[in-house]
Amino acid sequence: KTVGFAVSRMGADEAEILSIAVDAAYRGRGWSRTLLLTHLGHLAGRGVRKIFLEVEENNHPARRLYERTGFSTVGRRESYYRQSSGEQLNALLMRRDLS
Repeated sequence: KTVGFAVSRMGADEAEILSIAVDAAYRGRGWSRTLLLTHLGHLAGRGVRKIFLEVEENNHPARRLYERTGFSTVGRRESYYRQSSGEQLNALLMRRDLS
């Protein structure tokens, strides 16, 4: 059974996390943190020195995960996400150095 996944794209010595997800039945047990740290280790092993991601500004669980694993906010994108209702939400651009 797939419990979670992480998808990134790499270029030179940088990478961007495009998506990271854990099955709802496994949330709150540390799986997200373990998945993220393992993924970062694989990226570092491939020569990545800086990693970026965007997270919806009001997604507090995800923001806590990223902050607790060493990411810091380096920018903000207004109206980056569009909900099916038409509502537009802001994104935070976050970065972590792996070197």
